[in-house]
Amino acid sequence: MKIRIAVSVAVPLGALVLALGGSSARADLTYQGAVGLPLNPTAQIPLPGGVRLQGNYFDQGNANGNNISVDSKLYGLYAAGRVAGTLELSGGVQNERNRQTVFATRTSDNRTGFTLGAKYLFSRESDPAGVRLAVGGGYGDVDTFNANGRNFHGYIVGTKYLGTLVAGRAPITGHLGLRYDRFDFGSRVNRIRSNKGSVYAGVEVPFTRTGDFAFVGELQSKNVNGGSVPYSASVRFRPARAPFSASLGVARQGFADSGFFAQLGYSFDTKKGDAAGGASGTDTGGTMTGQ
Repeated sequence: MKIRIAVSVAVPLGALVLALGGSSARADLTYQGAVGLPLNPTAQIPLPGGVRLQGNYFDQGNANGNNISVDSKLYGLYAAGRVAGTLELSGGVQNERNRQTVFATRTSDNRTGFTLGAKYLFSRESDPAGVRLAVGGGYGDVDTFNANGRNFHGYIVGTKYLGTLVAGRAPITGHLGLRYDRFDFGSRVNRIRSNKGSVYAGVEVPFTRTGDFAFVGELQSKNVNGGSVPYSASVRFRPARAPFSASLGVARQGFADSGFFAQLGYSFDTKKGDAAGGASGTDTGGTMTGQ
């Protein structure tokens, strides 16, 4: 009897997830290239065989220290793909443009670096209302003003649909994660080294029934010693069943002031709609993995 009950419930829920998957089957990337919110990764990965390509622009505001001020802007092109069923690999190339003032002397700098990341989705809930869990880590490098700007990070994060799931209506999605960051960046005059753990939470709230427009927000405890509280707030446009999306918002990464950011991305999927996973029942929550 228990087996019959489980089957009778799982099939409608799997069909429901496929019905919800129109606008949620495309994955946005962080400013370092992993699938997630603008700043932090989520427990979501691209669709099977899928690749997400995304361009980012972040005005990182001003970083001020002892007799030094740095105005920084970050441009990047990133990609994330799904391999081996539950593994995401990501990476990108980024260019950081800085204007530095030291003792009233102004200089400029333009350097290119890269990012690498990996994420493993170790919870494959057959119930789409369940919690997805993932672990991952990454590395980012940008050389500025003859100094290496480096970040190593690791995290564990959970993602869950909130509220009642309704066919044809995009759900609210919540995220909660623990993260560790090691930073080594700055100039020879004012170098910053930091090792710190943090907690972050985020939410995606659709404005429209199909989720074409949505509010995306996140808040994180301090991730840099002596830094500020990181956050992001944005509006995302992602048409139902379309492979592209765009976001505009404001963010603070913890080591600088708040600034404007923009993201524009496109998903290339070899298995449209995750039909292989959802329809077969092997990963009925699969549409969520690429949200």
